[in-house]
Amino acid sequence: MSKIKRFCICLLSYAVVFTVIFVTPAYAAGGYSDYINSVIEMVQDRYYKDIPEEELIEGVLRGIFDVMDEYTVFYSMDEADSFFSAMEGNYQGIGVELMETSEGALITRVFSNSPAEGAGILPDDIIVKVDGRDVKGFSTQDIANLIRGDKGSFVEIGVVRNFSSEILYFSVERNVVNLSPVTWVIYDDVMYIKLESFSSNSSHYFEQALKEADSKEIRKLILDLRNNYGGEVGQAVNIARLLVRKGIITTLDFKSEESMDAVYRSYLAKPRYVTAVLVNGNTASASEILASAIQDSGDGFLVGTKTFGKGVFQNLYPILKPSAYERYKKLYGESIVDGYEWMNKHKVQVYQSDIIGWTKITTGHYLTRNGKMIDGVGLNPDYPVEDYKLIEGIDINSIKQLESSATVGLNGVGNDVFNAERILKVKGYEIDTPDNILDAKTSNALKKYQAEKQINVTGALDYATRKHLNDDLNMLRNTIDRPFAKAIELLKLYN
Repeated sequence: MSKIKRFCICLLSYAVVFTVIFVTPAYAAGGYSDYINSVIEMVQDRYYKDIPEEELIEGVLRGIFDVMDEYTVFYSMDEADSFFSAMEGNYQGIGVELMETSEGALITRVFSNSPAEGAGILPDDIIVKVDGRDVKGFSTQDIANLIRGDKGSFVEIGVVRNFSSEILYFSVERNVVNLSPVTWVIYDDVMYIKLESFSSNSSHYFEQALKEADSKEIRKLILDLRNNYGGEVGQAVNIARLLVRKGIITTLDFKSEESMDAVYRSYLAKPRYVTAVLVNGNTASASEILASAIQDSGDGFLVGTKTFGKGVFQNLYPILKPSAYERYKKLYGESIVDGYEWMNKHKVQVYQSDIIGWTKITTGHYLTRNGKMIDGVGLNPDYPVEDYKLIEGIDINSIKQLESSATVGLNGVGNDVFNAERILKVKGYEIDTPDNILDAKTSNALKKYQAEKQINVTGALDYATRKHLNDDLNMLRNTIDRPFAKAIELLKLYN
């Protein structure tokens, strides 16, 4: 049996702090145990269906933790697995992003070091068969469900490439795929880094971005933490240690006297970069720890709007099954339901089979580098700038640079088509809802665009058209995304 997952702290909560020591009602002595036991007995006697006792115990646990703040919750084992997978930034599969088309599922992204990349699958391939099954007309979710499977098993993917009628087949071994929450783009002497969350691999991918910055001798960063709701405090600390000078990063102040307050520090003698941090009302929790460390240290500045003000943190604890609780109580004479407490205090080996579920519970406040408590208060930007708005329902920062070298003609498909259509729509051209198909309406818009740019008018998406669209995308980002433009302007003051 595998050991339970190791301790982690998640900064995802807000509101009142509670500390709960829960003794499983079916076995607790005194208090409300008889009352709850009687309720369970009544349900088992009178409810018209049979319900396993473990499910009833889960219901009791869920109810207890649900009365606290909205971020304190009880997870069943299945729910806990999903939560851990999300926090770890990985899943089991082949490593592709899909978009639904009439021809099949268009692959819009192949993740680095994924099984799909290793097998030779490329962006803009269209999946038409999975294990011999024709998937034309299937939803992307249905296709994804067919592709997913146990690690080490194989799936045969049939794709169409470059509008050919030939189907290429790839046998792909499913494996754990790590998803990067970090993307970056270089603008002259500035690197823009978008950090979407603080999952278990965030600092690793952030370091990859900095390695590229170093290789190009870039010392100016724009760190976009807008709409980043937080995640693991350890990841925020690891990234802060790359950006801020020696000193405190944050202090975790636990309510329980049994938990020692944690002080996280940076040991960097001299930062290599000046960092402009983009923030808004959805910059929360771990994002605020990182942003406040940069602001308080003077190694950067904040641009945008006031942050959320989520200044509390949570811990995850495994809860014993009633049978395991009773067994350990008889062996050691103590009433403890927290699996970690058994492991840490008494060196008891607790296994996955001993656990009924996990609780994520708010356990304390954190303080910024300068000792501020920002719960319900937030961080004020050094340079207040209203956040940008969607244009025609399109987020300018969700549009990616056009990268393919292949010319796409009428009725062709591709991820570049989707992004080209969004650029054109933001610029005011008559385009239907952007998809990945270069239909007649898109072709006509391209002809008009090409004529205005005084390039060859073909209605196709070719190299020259892509270059102009990429240039326009950069211009649009500076025009529409005013906090981004302000950060660029301010960074020009630094040599």
